[in-house]
Amino acid sequence: MLPLSQIFALRETVDQEWRSPVADAVGECWGLPAGALRFWRSSAVHVFVAPPGADSRGVLYARFAPAEDPAGYRLAEGARFHARLAAAGASVARVVPSQINTMVERIGTPLGDMYASVLGKVDGDELDVEELDGGAAAAWGAALAAFHQAAGQPAMRAHTKPPDPFAALAAAPAALEDPELAEAAKTLSTVLTASPATPLVLGHGDFELDNLRWTDGWPACFDLDESGAMPAAADVASAARDLLGPRPGSPEHPELLTAFLQGYQRISGQTIEPQELVLPRAAFAAQQLLQATEVLDFNSRSIAWLHELDGSLRAHYQIQHDLLLMTADVLV
Repeated sequence: MLPLSQIFALRETVDQEWRSPVADAVGECWGLPAGALRFWRSSAVHVFVAPPGADSRGVLYARFAPAEDPAGYRLAEGARFHARLAAAGASVARVVPSQINTMVERIGTPLGDMYASVLGKVDGDELDVEELDGGAAAAWGAALAAFHQAAGQPAMRAHTKPPDPFAALAAAPAALEDPELAEAAKTLSTVLTASPATPLVLGHGDFELDNLRWTDGWPACFDLDESGAMPAAADVASAARDLLGPRPGSPEHPELLTAFLQGYQRISGQTIEPQELVLPRAAFAAQQLLQATEVLDFNSRSIAWLHELDGSLRAHYQIQHDLLLMTADVLV
């Protein structure tokens, strides 16, 4: 998630027609005239859309983030990975090259340098958990396994352990002010350290339903900003967060989760049990809590949308906090 100060600064440039000179600077590199891109949303990155009829290439989504911010680096790396997958025929959104035929541009804008990429609209339906049945959940799991196969093997050693977000959280200022959180993070770090190393995949990192569009029972994905080398179970846990729910060890949608894991096993040949997702799910929560202070860096009760977003994020981080504490209890 981008810091709220960055989201506010961008929104201050957006006019009543949802246009922005920042987006115009990005669009120029893709041959889009000023005003063609309209504000869509800001979360992990800023997203503007060229709506139907604005460009002969169809509906386009311009995604950008500050080049000196970790979000910009993740966008650039994810866009390059995305382009490689698209070239290999993977089921991903269409990557639109810039006027100089690059998939990522570093662009000077009124808010500083941005890394940017542009994707074509992915046709298909967006599903939520309530619309899933066992067949769709199995296809979802199979699609994640197919993504891992298309991505190939990570460059790092296959059994290298990823970083420990629990240890980082235990030493973070937020944990120093919250002894219960600090103790839970230390406990989970001990559990993670004692866990055997597992093979790594090049994962999507956020293969949730809102990053998929479905056609004829199979999804195409986008938003690869969180992609990289990770244990397969970590990518599965991240994708299936809505199936797992907020209570570790007690999946909110157990039948759908079973179908998802069966679909994943059918394509990958790797069996992942529900209990293997508990620690990776908590690690994801720890990573989010580590970012919370930087994200919640600006608020104003006089700006309704900003105050509402701040409140929504605080509620989200509280859920992650509680999940981490419960996970420590479950795994001890």
